[in-house]
Amino acid sequence: MAWSAVFALALMGGFFALFSYDLEDTLFNRLVAAEADRPEPGHLPGLTAYADHASLPPWLGARLAEDARRGEYEVATEGHGHFHVAVRPGAADGRPRYIALDVSALTSTTAQFRRTSGLLITSALLALVAAALLGRLVARRLGRPLEQLVARLREEGTALPDDDGGVVEVRALLDALRARDARIQELLERERRFNRDASHELRTPLSVALGAVEILELDPPRDAETFGRLRGAVQQMGLLTEGILWLAREGGAEERCELLGVTRELVARYAHLRQHEDVEVTIRTTGDVLAPIPAPVAGVMLGNLLKNALAYTSEGRIVIDIEPTAWTLSDTGVGFGRVEPGREGFGIGLSLVERLARRFSWGISIETLEPHGTRVRLTWTSSGQVFQAVGK
Repeated sequence: MAWSAVFALALMGGFFALFSYDLEDTLFNRLVAAEADRPEPGHLPGLTAYADHASLPPWLGARLAEDARRGEYEVATEGHGHFHVAVRPGAADGRPRYIALDVSALTSTTAQFRRTSGLLITSALLALVAAALLGRLVARRLGRPLEQLVARLREEGTALPDDDGGVVEVRALLDALRARDARIQELLERERRFNRDASHELRTPLSVALGAVEILELDPPRDAETFGRLRGAVQQMGLLTEGILWLAREGGAEERCELLGVTRELVARYAHLRQHEDVEVTIRTTGDVLAPIPAPVAGVMLGNLLKNALAYTSEGRIVIDIEPTAWTLSDTGVGFGRVEPGREGFGIGLSLVERLARRFSWGISIETLEPHGTRVRLTWTSSGQVFQAVGK
């Protein structure tokens, strides 16, 4: 606002100066022209007639060309004043006549501009104060509904306010937010519906596959290792389907699971994924821990993290720590974010783990260890945490 006032003051001052100078020049030119066109020039103060160019004072003749055409000219001399000169052709000999008006004493633009500069500055300051008051009133009128809107947006699950404060801009913002909110809700519902339908559609063929595996267990095939992988893959598909189905459900879950048992089952199920037999998988805990999450969802989350650790750890060990409010996996693999191109990811992997963690208000953090390795930590608190990846 201050810069606007300064800019307006400069424009006003420039316009005033140009207008004043132009107005004075026009008046003096018309005055000297009127005197030159009279048969005999009048006796105005400072008015002098010259018969020809030779009769002009040297300091004035040097400023006017001998072949100057008919017209009015503004001539500024050094030390002799400021003149407006009318050039007219002679009646008899054709030599031009000169009517010079000394306007040095009449010129008042500069002095007037100096006198009015204070008025201009005062006007600009008054305009600035008025603009500040007006801006404050507008800000209060516009800011109050905006503050209410921001407060409502910060409250989770609260609808947008209906009162726009009578401000057109706020009304337009509310309409845009409502349209965006409706679009987001539509996309979320579409995603939930797709997850729900896809999971239900997958349950039938998975049930058939699980039934076939149970029948084959009555008379196991000769290739026990391949059959074991087939059984583990079918079970994992069932868990993944259950996890995706949980993403489509609304509301929370009161189910709890015992993490030590789930972890042991996962270690046994994915033992065949170890890159080398020397890779040791250790579970450390002080006792049974009940986590606020359904067992199938815990199997999907912990299973994906364990599979990633087994797939990218070729030497060293994998340690799983189970605490009352946390489940931590540390490995000596290549480290998060250091996987070679073409080997990123493992199945649905980390994306599904992150989404399930958010779904159940769990926190997840991934930390890159030095010189190599990764630590993944899941926590369950009432407030939940956001997903973060930290490199060290």
